[in-house]
Order: sequence, then structure tokens, then C-alpha cells
Amino acid sequence: MKGAIHSLAGVALSLALVSTASAQTLSRPTACSTCIGNWYYFDEVATGAAGDWNCGGSSYDGHHGSDFSLIGNNGAIDTGYDIVATAAGTVVAAEDGHFDHCTACGGAGCGSSVGSGYGNHVVINEGSYKVIYGHMRTGSVRVAVGDTVSCGQVIGQIGSSGCTTGAHLHVETRPVGGAYASAFDPFQGGCSPTSPSLWTGQGPYRGLPDATCGAPPPPTCPSGTYAIWTCNAAATERTRCLSGVVSTEACSAGCISMPSGTDDVCATPPPPDCGSLSASYTCTADASARERCSSGMIETDACAAGCVASASGDASCATPPDCGSLAATYACAGDGLSRARCVSGTTEVDDCPAGCVVTAAGEDDLCRAVPDGGVQDASAPDASGPDASAPDASGPDASGGDASAARDADVDGGGSVVMKGGCSCDLAHSAGSKPRLPLLALPFFVLVAFRFRRHPR
Repeated sequence: MKGAIHSLAGVALSLALVSTASAQTLSRPTACSTCIGNWYYFDEVATGAAGDWNCGGSSYDGHHGSDFSLIGNNGAIDTGYDIVATAAGTVVAAEDGHFDHCTACGGAGCGSSVGSGYGNHVVINEGSYKVIYGHMRTGSVRVAVGDTVSCGQVIGQIGSSGCTTGAHLHVETRPVGGAYASAFDPFQGGCSPTSPSLWTGQGPYRGLPDATCGAPPPPTCPSGTYAIWTCNAAATERTRCLSGVVSTEACSAGCISMPSGTDDVCATPPPPDCGSLSASYTCTADASARERCSSGMIETDACAAGCVASASGDASCATPPDCGSLAATYACAGDGLSRARCVSGTTEVDDCPAGCVVTAAGEDDLCRAVPDGGVQDASAPDASGPDASAPDASGPDASGGDASAARDADVDGGGSVVMKGGCSCDLAHSAGSKPRLPLLALPFFVLVAFRFRRHPR
């Protein structure tokens, strides 16, 4: 029987692919350990007869998979026996919804046309090969195309759908991208060309493999990537792949292809141009900033108070003026004769010859208005003119004149006496100074003269 072992080049190539050290090993495909009662292995005989990996007859002619038959046959399907992934991978095909109690490869809902003969099934790319799990129970498929699965993860349940005569799990291994004819036996034995076994623990003949997951496969690199840096077609970047990780670098000045087997390189960009700038700071034309050239890059510092040039060394930014404690609103000076405020760091001062008046907080303090008509403030009378507080000689006497012309004397909070007259003039003098004699003596002299006329001597 050994002489009848397949020797096709395609099969030999498949075996070479799966015998590499990078392939994952397989774990038991069923969650149960006692639910399987029969086995039909991959047919290792080319034509006319059947033979399995152990040179026994537990197979049938042309069988391209490993069948694990359920104890109780179709009557045990509804119990629900889980199928698990034999290794980590990605789901590349999944189909569900077909009748799952077939007893022949044909008839209503059964046959080779139902799910390509596999009925309800899942196909997982497990790295160096793909595995087909066929004839599942209706509604049991738990994964979808694109899903990533781990070793031992439940993906469905045992059924009898498609081209089948009873409840069993069909496990078929193929190279990635391989068709039906490229399927190969995962078991190692005297009549199998597979070596070493794809199973982590193959187990006994007509027994279940070990439920032990092998090491995950090493990461693989996408087609068209290499372990050395390689320019893209546009020469705008270079790419490499190490341990499945793709790295890309942009080449702003272009990518240069190097001899085979060596890294392609990014062209060196030309050095930046700083123009006439040197490594020392210099003022800009408007003196609003200073500039210098550092490693080919222009560095600029803004100067809010202007830039000060230097004959040697760096230009410097001027120190902004300082107004001290002044605010942006006018405030009276201590002597009451001026007011000041801070504008953009500069102190502005207004003289207040008539005095400064303090206002509410947050508002400008005000300068007193100088009286109209040249009338001086009473605190500083003109020495050459009459006293501003003297009544008009032709007007009524202070004691008997018009009430509107009566003069009141007030004392403000600063100790100044303010005389208010009917002429609307504010006449003030210091409360601490001596009153002028003519002003205070005038009523006395008027009274004496009046009495003298009535009572002449």
C-alpha cells in the first residue's frame, strides 16, 4: 500500500509548505472528549482503494479530510456538541442555514451543491494553511468572515448538512489559496507523507488528538514588503517589514534606490536658507522683533517695547516702561494740583491749577475748572485788585439787601472757607488765615455813620 502513496508534485509542494517551522500546530477540533465514536481519515491511496495514514482501512476512496463521527449519529445532533478552532486565525468563509439531518449525499436540502458539499461550514486561515470545518448543525455557526479567532474558540456545532450520510465533523487542511486537490493529511504515519504531524499531540490511531494549542504563528509580512528599506514607485517614501510590522518613512527630498540587498535611502534635504541672518540676534527693520539663524532655521523673538541693536553680540528687546502703582484711570496727586494715569507703560500727567477733585473708584479724578471772567480763586486774590468778596458799593447792604445776593460761608472738609455769592462766584480763603481788614470793618463803619446822621452831636 505504501507504493500507492500520492507522489504528485502539487501534493509534495503542499507538504513542504506545511512542514516549515513557522506553521501552527493543531489542537483537538471538538470540545468534547468522549462524543466521537468513529474516524474516517484522509485517503492516502491514489486510486481504486482506500488507506489511511496508519496504513489501515479507516478511510474511503477519494476522501480529502479527517472525519470525526458523533456517537448517536443524527439523533445526537440536537444535544449540541461544540466544534472549536484548531488554531488561531482569521475567518475567510462561513455559511449557515442549511438542513442538518442529511442521511445521503442527495435529496431535499442535501448534496454536493449545498455549501459546496460542506453544508453549514467555516473556513479559517490559520497562517501557513487554511482549515475547513464542514457539515455543521443549522444555526450553530458563531463566527463571520473577517473575525479573528483563537485556538479552542467555539465556532459551531456538529451536524449532518451538505453531502453527508450522518452526523460528523469534517476537518480538511489545505495550503492558503489551495483548491480541493491540494488538500493534505495532517496526520503523520507510515503511509502519510506528512512530517512532522500538524497536531500538537496527534494522539492514538482512531482516537482524538490532544486538546493542546500550539505556539501562535510568527507574524507575517504583506506581499510586496521586505526586511530591507525599499523605495515606493513614486520615490516619495520607503517601507520595510520586520516580524510582521510594516514601517514607512516619508522622503521629503526623494528616495534613492540602492544596490540589491541593501537599504534604499532617503535623499538628504538641502540645508535651510536663513538669508543674511547670522547666529547672533539682530533687530528687524521695524524694531518690533529680533531674529537669528539657528541650525538653518530662523528664530524670532517679538519685542513689545522695541528692539535695541548692539554693536557686538545679540540685539536685545527693550524693557517695557513701568508706571509703578498707577492705574489706567486718572488719580489726583498728593498735593492736589495735578492728576496722573498709566497708558501703555507711560505715565501721563495733567496740571490742575484750580485743584484736583477725587471721584468714585474706577473713574477718572477731575481737575477743577478755572472760574470764568478772570475772577481768581479766593485762596489766591490779586493783590492789585479789590477783594472778590467785597460787595458792590452801589448794591444793597449785606444786612438789608436782596436775599438772592446774600453770601453764605461754608467750610469744606479740607479746612477751606468757601464764600458763595449771588454772582455765582465761589470765593474761598484759608480758614486759618486772617481776614482782610477792609472787608470785615466795612459794616461797622456804615453802621456808625448811619447812627451819627440820626443823632448828631
